[in-house]
Amino acid sequence: MQAQIDPFQDMQSRITGQIGALAEALPHCALAQIVQGIDDIRCLARDHGFVAVETLASRLESAVAGGGYRAAILTYLDAMSDAASAPPGPLPPAVQEAWLASVAVRLGH
Repeated sequence: MQAQIDPFQDMQSRITGQIGALAEALPHCALAQIVQGIDDIRCLARDHGFVAVETLASRLESAVAGGGYRAAILTYLDAMSDAASAPPGPLPPAVQEAWLASVAVRLGH
């Protein structure tokens, strides 16, 4: 009997794998590569209903492209990895804001 593959878990693993790979590569990446990596994660999350990850990636992408914030990238990536376990699909605005607030707390803002 073949084990069934859970599409949610498969996509969750792909997303967290990309997040982990970007986190590992950070010390060796140019800013443009970081932005591209974040965009790739954001698009993957968007295409598969991982709204919390998409929201965090979008905010991180804007922050990085707008002025660096290299020190905050790992904090966002950690939050994105945590958010990958959130149920897929639409989230109420308050939940999206809670994910963003979790990053602010982790950053000490």
